[in-house]
Amino acid sequence: MPASYNFWDKDKPTEKKDETNGGVVSVNSSADDLDKRDAVAEERGQWGSKWEFILSCVGLSVGLGNVWRFPYLAYQYGGAAFLIAYLILQILIGKPMYMMELVMGQYSGSGPTAVWAMNPSAKGIGISMALISLVVAIYYNVIMAYTLYYFFSSMQKVLPWTTCKDEWAVLGCTQQTQKKLAECTGNATVDILSKCLCTTNYTVNYMLEQSNVSCTNTTNVAVAELYFEKTVIQKAPGMYPDQVGAPIWQLALCLLLSWMVVVACLIKGVKSSGKVVYFTATFPYVILLILLVRGCLLDGAIDGIKYFIIPDWNQLLKLEVWVAAAGQMFFSLSVSFGGILMFGSYNKFSNNVYGDALLISIMDVVTSIIAGFVIFTTFGGMAKEIGVDVQDVAKGGYGLAFVAYPEALSNLPPAQLWSVLFFFMLFTLGLDSEFALLETVMTCIQDEYPHLRKYKSYMCVGFGVVLYFCALPCVTPAGDYIVSLMDHYGADFSVLFVATCECISVMWVYGVRRFLNDCTYMLGHPPRPMIFWAVCWTFCSPILIGALFLYRMADYNPPEIRKGEPFPQFAQAIGWVLTIIVLLPIPVTFLYKLFKAKGSLLERLREITTPTSDWGPNDGSDRKPLENAYHMERKYGLDNPGAVNSNI
Repeated sequence: MPASYNFWDKDKPTEKKDETNGGVVSVNSSADDLDKRDAVAEERGQWGSKWEFILSCVGLSVGLGNVWRFPYLAYQYGGAAFLIAYLILQILIGKPMYMMELVMGQYSGSGPTAVWAMNPSAKGIGISMALISLVVAIYYNVIMAYTLYYFFSSMQKVLPWTTCKDEWAVLGCTQQTQKKLAECTGNATVDILSKCLCTTNYTVNYMLEQSNVSCTNTTNVAVAELYFEKTVIQKAPGMYPDQVGAPIWQLALCLLLSWMVVVACLIKGVKSSGKVVYFTATFPYVILLILLVRGCLLDGAIDGIKYFIIPDWNQLLKLEVWVAAAGQMFFSLSVSFGGILMFGSYNKFSNNVYGDALLISIMDVVTSIIAGFVIFTTFGGMAKEIGVDVQDVAKGGYGLAFVAYPEALSNLPPAQLWSVLFFFMLFTLGLDSEFALLETVMTCIQDEYPHLRKYKSYMCVGFGVVLYFCALPCVTPAGDYIVSLMDHYGADFSVLFVATCECISVMWVYGVRRFLNDCTYMLGHPPRPMIFWAVCWTFCSPILIGALFLYRMADYNPPEIRKGEPFPQFAQAIGWVLTIIVLLPIPVTFLYKLFKAKGSLLERLREITTPTSDWGPNDGSDRKPLENAYHMERKYGLDNPGAVNSNI
């Protein structure tokens, strides 16, 4: 900053000679800039405090997957070995991507679509983020409806997933999980359709000889699993149109309640959701710690902990372990969904985003580890009580949240209390993520059409109503398959493609040097260590994410109705259409910008990849592009303490 520039001389504008082209760049007075910035913040909205931002980001990154997916993956892929792979990939991919998106949003004060004034050819990436968030918002609230169903069911005198119904007897319903056995055991085996179908000992004429067969029925199913599939989701045998059925009214009401809560909390955007997260982002930790203490007191808890943390170092040599760790890390932090970028855009320009990114990524790992101990201490106690191995009760995904853990909680008196707390915790975990998903979509629309900001409340209600009806097919008997379809094709590898394009568009096209200059302008210093960030942003993140996307495509397996039975061809076709819809904006926007530009191909490419006049720091200062860079005389932003007495 020139020595003659005085921050305290607020009424006197200054001028700086542009030595590159001989022009003069004006710099408005500090008071004028502050007024402009405050006017924009008031119109667009801003976090009420730094803690609202941090808790919202923690709530977005710490979701249902930390509780029902991470612990099982760690158990399945080598315990502590999986954790090491997870931490390495978070350092190389997760933290850099998280930091990049926070900087993009905070520096520009723009959401996932408007931020691409930095590289207009990539605006389709922001549109794809909004579409993916919209798809996930639809089915994510369905899972939250499941948690509400269990929450209310937990208030009964006898927990309904502890008692077999008469009609489930033929399905081999048992009150508790039993040890997994081979198909048949005994002194002789009768192979009928490759299964042992007998339930008692009997005599059979086999090869003209009498043989006494002692056979064990191994088709037993725990009542908790039957309750989820037969009572809660009433799972259909398939997903053909004649098997879909009407919405299950209990789930439809729970879904309605869930959407009402989401809309009520988002009615005023981040101004209202920022207040709610003080509870929704902290309450799960209270419950997790209570459940952890309770689980550690169980006889057999140590057995569950051993399954969770004892490392199998050979697993680190397997590619699928790294792929599983990368997938969990990527979707746990929620990068490239647009939510992080959107949250960052509501920050004050001077916010220390560097420390925030570090804190939030650490909280994500710590929460996953705590959840793992909570789950497996309880599983260890359950296995010890009923006399089976931990591996017999451990499940992942839905099976953990709605089958295995409810069964485990039923053994802890008072079972109703623990169940109510657990499912309310799951609901609050999901709320924060749902806030971000819906707010991302609305922010994209309002940034493109600013006059709609004054109708924010009406937009929120309208989205809630429309998305509720869009989600009704997900609460039909075939709804479980529809949710899997939307998750697999609308969000899974689609996000990997978006992330690859995002990283390339920012670091290779906009330029890592420009980006580092933007960080320096906003933070008052380069992100440290600068070489680490530059290498991760330029090479590690785009290359590793791209490789992960290619591996997922090469190793593609369609979702299955049941083991060995993939989704019907028509369902897979619908899924690929959904993938095309969410990804199509990226190439379409690029080609549209290219054909609309003038000049030779090289000139057109240069034009559509050059930042527009709207791109610049969100600190209220004049945004005068200079060879696609920005003057640094307004370094640090007005309310950054580093600006005081600066003389650079």
